[in-house]
Amino acid sequence: MKQRQIDFFFKTLDRQWQKPAEIILLGAAAGSLMGNVRPSLDIDFEIRTRRQKDPEIRKMLEDAIRAASQVTGVAVNYSGNVAGWSRIAFLDYRRKALAYKKIGKLTIKIMRPEYWTLGKMARFLELDIQDIIKIIKAKKLTPGVLTDIWARAVCASDLSLELGQFRDHIVYFIRKYGKQVWGRQADLENIVWRFKKKAGLKHF
Repeated sequence: MKQRQIDFFFKTLDRQWQKPAEIILLGAAAGSLMGNVRPSLDIDFEIRTRRQKDPEIRKMLEDAIRAASQVTGVAVNYSGNVAGWSRIAFLDYRRKALAYKKIGKLTIKIMRPEYWTLGKMARFLELDIQDIIKIIKAKKLTPGVLTDIWARAVCASDLSLELGQFRDHIVYFIRKYGKQVWGRQADLENIVWRFKKKAGLKHF
C-alpha cells in the first residue's frame, strides 16, 4: 500500500462522511508510512467520531467507509476500537499516536512504531517478523524502548494462550534477530533478562 493510495482513500472518505473523525493507522499501511514498503491489499485503521455509539451514526459511518472503499478500489479493515483486535494490550496507543496529516475534516494519525510492533509480535508470522525487523531499523528503535513497551503489554494483558505465545515470541525474536537489528555487539541475553525483569518474569 503506497502513500498516494492511502491518501486517496481518506480524501474519498472525507467527501463521503463530511464530518470530523479521528483515524489511527496501523498494520501494513502504517508500516509503509514508516518506511516499510511492501505489497498490501488493504488499510487497517481505527476511526472515531462523535456519537459513534448511536446506531444511526454508526450505520452512516459504515456506509461512508463502504462507499469510499468501492470508489477507490481499496479494501479496508476498520474498528472503532482496534484494541479489541488482540488479546495483547495496546496500552495508551491513542495518546501516543503520531500525527500524520489532516485531510478535510479527518485527523489522521499513525500508531507509534513501538506500539505498532505489539500486534505484529502477537501474530508473529514470517511476514510480521520481517516487518518488525524493517521498522526497528528504519526507526532506530532501541532494545530499551522495545523491551519496556513489550513488558508493559505483558503486565497489562489478561491471562490467555496468546499472552504466553507473545512472551515466547519476544524472547525468540531477541535471540534470533537481535544482532541483525541492533548490531553484532548487542548482548542478547542481557536484553532478554531486561525484558523478563520488566515483565516480572525474572525467574523464568
